[in-house]
Amino acid sequence: MNRTPMNTIAASPRLHRPMARTLAVALALGLATRLVVADDAAPTDGSHPPVGPADIASLQSMVSGGKAAEALARLEVALAKDPDNARLLYNHGVAAYAAGKLEDSLVSFDRAEAAGNRRVAALARFQKGNAEFRIGDAARASNLDETIARWKQSLDNFKDALKDNPGEPRAQENYRFVRQRLLGLLLADAQRHQEKARQPAQSPAQRIENLRNAFDKFTDARQIDPESKEAAQGEQQTREQLARELAKEGKRLADQPLMQRFNPREPALPDFEVKPLEEGVGMLEDADRLQPKDPQIQKDLQDARQKLADADVQKARRYMEIEERTPWTREKLAILRMGRELTEKALDQVPGHKPAEEARDEINRRLAQVHEEEADALAQQAPMFNQEQQAMALSQALDHYQQANELQPNQPQLQPKMQKTQDQLVQALEKLADKLMKQPGFQESLEQQIARLEGADQALNELMGLQPSPDAQQKSEQVGEQLDGLRQAAAKQGQKPGQEGQPMPMPGGQQGFMPMNTGIPMDQRPRINTPGSKGEWNSRAMNAGKDY
Repeated sequence: MNRTPMNTIAASPRLHRPMARTLAVALALGLATRLVVADDAAPTDGSHPPVGPADIASLQSMVSGGKAAEALARLEVALAKDPDNARLLYNHGVAAYAAGKLEDSLVSFDRAEAAGNRRVAALARFQKGNAEFRIGDAARASNLDETIARWKQSLDNFKDALKDNPGEPRAQENYRFVRQRLLGLLLADAQRHQEKARQPAQSPAQRIENLRNAFDKFTDARQIDPESKEAAQGEQQTREQLARELAKEGKRLADQPLMQRFNPREPALPDFEVKPLEEGVGMLEDADRLQPKDPQIQKDLQDARQKLADADVQKARRYMEIEERTPWTREKLAILRMGRELTEKALDQVPGHKPAEEARDEINRRLAQVHEEEADALAQQAPMFNQEQQAMALSQALDHYQQANELQPNQPQLQPKMQKTQDQLVQALEKLADKLMKQPGFQESLEQQIARLEGADQALNELMGLQPSPDAQQKSEQVGEQLDGLRQAAAKQGQKPGQEGQPMPMPGGQQGFMPMNTGIPMDQRPRINTPGSKGEWNSRAMNAGKDY
């Protein structure tokens, strides 16, 4: 017999203090719940009395007489004066439930649960289970997924209520009732999707989507009732069907020939249409997870991964060809790094893939060479610059040498170059810091003083990172104290150094440490399209046909 769950809790003589009591209130649909009297020992400032038995009786009369909205309004007035009263919040939730304002009742029950004692919290959890069921029931015609989610939450609320009072009969009854309704709904929806998947007019993407939905629903049903034979049989059946469809469609996509794609935004970069291949690999991976011992699926997956790895290596080699024709250092570095990412991606697909390892090693060699050549050029140019630019050039040269050494650690010429460049940089930073710490021969504004000392502070910080010394530490502390004083003075004058995002002017018109080269930043890669995820249950492969 179909019926909505009861939402009654048996009165407990120990629930409240001696003057407190519970009274039944008739609600819509012939159901019943309970309002509770505010604790007579609850603190009050005397400006308004607590809601007592007489008030509760009046409110109950309103609800039972079809005037739940009026009772709700009175409780809202009381809550405005005492917003954290757990019993008022609970009663407000009951009245909102009776008035059909189920979402509002959930808010009040949540607050009552958080603010109340153990018993009030248990009542609130129970009523939340009722409200969630009612909201889900109302959504069945328009949104079955919301109904399922709400009923799952309803079960969780009843479970929580039973943790506090395992023997409470109404919570047990409501839990069994909602579980049975949810189980029936999941099984019916799973069978509906399973039947749709059998229709000949279904496309592969639609068939996979319907089987995925059926499999998920059967799985949920089995979790709710592990003893359900129908759920267990349906889960196993759809698992096998879904694995077959994924394997079939994945192999079809993976067998498609690779086509070169022209990208008008980056015409110089080679681009292949590997999206179908990646989707095919993802589907085969999903099929393998569903049927991990199927030899045919494993073979098809291995072949598809090999093909995808070969495509990535082919693309990486094209990048290497482009790098040879590129005259600019930063573009060369960016293109080579993109190629290295492709080789790593290929090795993720097929560990030990020999062509990918060879291409990666060659790219690392070229990257190290480009870094070293750029470092050599910067180190040679540094003496021709002023002190600020010289420090910047030597700092960049040292960074290039270090990156080259990380890529090719066994090159004997790199260590001496790094040491020499570091020594030169230490000297340049010492001279630059001393220069910026001295007052110039012209009158400085407060803003210019702060900018000059910030440059000195930056130089000293880098110096301390390279070669700490007591002298550098002392200078750093001295500059820090001077900067604090100048910034406080600027704050008193209402000035904000560097406000509105403008750089602080350096003495002589310099702007501090600025890169000497323009173009693509050293670590920024050119734009290129890289297809997305694969292989997870929420992946594009499992959700073929959906919009993203």
